[in-house]
Amino acid sequence: MNIQSPPPFVLAALLAGRLYRMLETAHTMSISSSNAKCISIRGGDKTAGFKPITDFISDMAKDTISISSKINATALQFSITAVNEKRAFSALQNFKKVKTRMEDDEKSNAINSLIQPLNLKINVFREEQSGYCKYLESLFEEITQRIRAARIIVTNSRTEASRAGEYKANLFSIADDLEFCSQSINDEIKRCKQYLDDLTKMIGQQ
Repeated sequence: MNIQSPPPFVLAALLAGRLYRMLETAHTMSISSSNAKCISIRGGDKTAGFKPITDFISDMAKDTISISSKINATALQFSITAVNEKRAFSALQNFKKVKTRMEDDEKSNAINSLIQPLNLKINVFREEQSGYCKYLESLFEEITQRIRAARIIVTNSRTEASRAGEYKANLFSIADDLEFCSQSINDEIKRCKQYLDDLTKMIGQQ
């Protein structure tokens, strides 16, 4: 492990902190969806093709908020487990140092009885961390798939906006908002994935 790298529990906390921006963007997207729905209702036949798009934007905002909350909870749980693993490992190292200085077999055996369960605990903590990393990876993939779909919807939005008569400018603005929000979420995902990649490497090197 690179000694200059932050410990796993710090990286997990940094990852959780990045999600605040993603949640803010998702809330902005939700507001855009509400505005688009109002326009599509007012526009009648002129904006009828925009209704499925507003439903998509609304669902994507809800999904992003839900998945971001899961990522946040998992990252925080990872951080707690990593702290517990670090404490257990420190205790293990201290017991091993004490054991090397002991000449009495009975006392040495007593230390062994403490070392063995610590080794088991450390292995469990590391397995849990590995499981959290895999789960986080799957959650990020879920959001990434929605971002890919959003790019297609942006194109469809502009096509529908061009047919909306006097509502054209408003719907183009909503399409721009969706594109901006999608790109913003995508940028946050890239940063979070870098933290996750670092965590996964650290666990593999333990």
